Amino acid sequence: MCYPPEISVVTLRSSMYRFCTHRGANNGFHLILFNAGSLLRLFPRHRDHDVLSELDSVIKDATFLSIDGEFTGLIVGPDGGQFDTPAQYYSKIRAGSMNFLLMQFGLSVFTYNSDTHKYSQRSYNFYVFPKPINRQVTDTRFMCQSSSLIFLANKDFDFNKLFKHGIPYLTASDEEKLVKRLEEKRKIKEENYVIPITDTDKPQIEEICSRIENFLASDAKELTIDHCNGFMRRLVHQEARIRWPNKIIVENKMENGWQCLLVRRAGTKEEEEERENQKQEKEKLEVKEAVGLSNLMKKIVESEKIIVGHNMLLDLCHIVHQFFTSLPKDYLEFKTLLHGLFPNLLDTKVICQSQHFKEFVGSSNLNLLIDIVSKPPFCIPDIENVEGRSYSMSTEKYHEAGYDAYITGLCFIALSNYLGKLQHIENATVLANSPLLYPFLNKIPVPRLKDFPYINLVGKDPNPSREHVFHLTFPKEWKHTDIIQLFIPFGGGYISWLSDTSAYVGLYRRDQAGVAMTSLSKETVYKIQTYTEYQATLQASASPEDRKRKLSPSKKDVKDDETSTTNGVKPPEDDDDEWQVATGKRRKKRKEQTTTVVVSKKAFEENDAWN
Repeated sequence: MCYPPEISVVTLRSSMYRFCTHRGANNGFHLILFNAGSLLRLFPRHRDHDVLSELDSVIKDATFLSIDGEFTGLIVGPDGGQFDTPAQYYSKIRAGSMNFLLMQFGLSVFTYNSDTHKYSQRSYNFYVFPKPINRQVTDTRFMCQSSSLIFLANKDFDFNKLFKHGIPYLTASDEEKLVKRLEEKRKIKEENYVIPITDTDKPQIEEICSRIENFLASDAKELTIDHCNGFMRRLVHQEARIRWPNKIIVENKMENGWQCLLVRRAGTKEEEEERENQKQEKEKLEVKEAVGLSNLMKKIVESEKIIVGHNMLLDLCHIVHQFFTSLPKDYLEFKTLLHGLFPNLLDTKVICQSQHFKEFVGSSNLNLLIDIVSKPPFCIPDIENVEGRSYSMSTEKYHEAGYDAYITGLCFIALSNYLGKLQHIENATVLANSPLLYPFLNKIPVPRLKDFPYINLVGKDPNPSREHVFHLTFPKEWKHTDIIQLFIPFGGGYISWLSDTSAYVGLYRRDQAGVAMTSLSKETVYKIQTYTEYQATLQASASPEDRKRKLSPSKKDVKDDETSTTNGVKPPEDDDDEWQVATGKRRKKRKEQTTTVVVSKKAFEENDAWN
């Protein structure tokens, strides 16, 4: 493997570990011990553009991509219930999860070589963190959930690397705003509009101008002016242009974390033009750096490659929200948006739920699934690893996003090849675009929904019968046993709590639904409704705007056989409403979570055009 010139590597004994000396600032060296096959994120953030350039060709040649993400939290507020509709579950994710941060993105690129009949894989583990590289970039606030951070810390998640070297990102609209702010700042500097100087500001301006006069009379090469705010800096720029045209140049400078002014003598016309060109190139580079990992997401979208994930609904929601646009309020608009960005999605959990695999796959938990598909009747073929860009099953790193993406890809290959084995295709590799996988394409599993196997991005969702499910409203004093007692005469049931005073109850014996409804509806201490009746009351109580959206002909569900590959989906305007649910002591006890909430933007931001 080729290492940068400032990296020296010494291999130890069996080559399992290596010492790496890294020349840092002031020619100092750092000694690092690392696993020989895991040099995936050693280099600091300034090298990420090299990785992104590498991925241009890697993604282009890929057979499929597998992804995974790690987050600062999962959900705040009510979690999804097993009898929610997909639309209701999506609303809870949108309202309760999107203020958390996707802080690690894993990408594993699998490429099939038709000559060797083998896959090769490259895996990448990106730390993601929003950084205001200048005053024009929003200082992002996000939520953290203590249990999630503790869990990741116990898995050796490197939070120092996240905060110090995490790659920033911008949505398309934020990138456009940043470019416009820089253009406006440039235009203001070019204008000759004179701001009147008040009697209050005049003494400080005169004192600064006196210092500039003394500087010009001296042999000093430059003068630093500090302790002045953005407006005062704007006035200094103005006075310098008026009093010393073409004699001095005043520039903004960061020193010890504070904005100050740097005054220097003007060079020739050609020299100043060159300086201005260099400054504009630097600004373009800063914009590119601020866009950061969003550039990779754009490459993935443009590639239209098949993307494989494992239970990836939350991952996809975060990717859309964090790198592209806010999630739309309407569920059908969300499906259209998601399919427009990623037209070819495959989820290993959906594949595992099919009849072909049910007898073998008791749990679709990723670390259990890889163990299952590593044994007969499944088989994981030999995968060619690219040195320095690959993980190995011999070194487990579960809950590192890059490793989980790699394991997801291996599971997918084993499951796909087993489908070929069922077709009596000997020694055949079932590629990601095989017709055998069409039944699973663009179907995403919905966690917690007991009877919904998936949502369908290109057609109507499944419509399982819930005739055996009832909505029950009861006194606040009731407990779990009180509800169970009601349904014992009808074979018993399972409870999905909604609040202190309401819950869904699903009968074990579906054939008893009619008898149960007739018998229990006579009581007045509680109120019982069929699932269908209760959903109708929710629809009736929805706001007129929501009903109009649901009934609008422009919001029709996509047809069953629709296969749009459009990437230029224009996202809808985001709504600022809040999702609310009744809560109480008993419900809070069941769903007790500790969260740290900081969701706001600066109340006041200094006018950046003054800098």
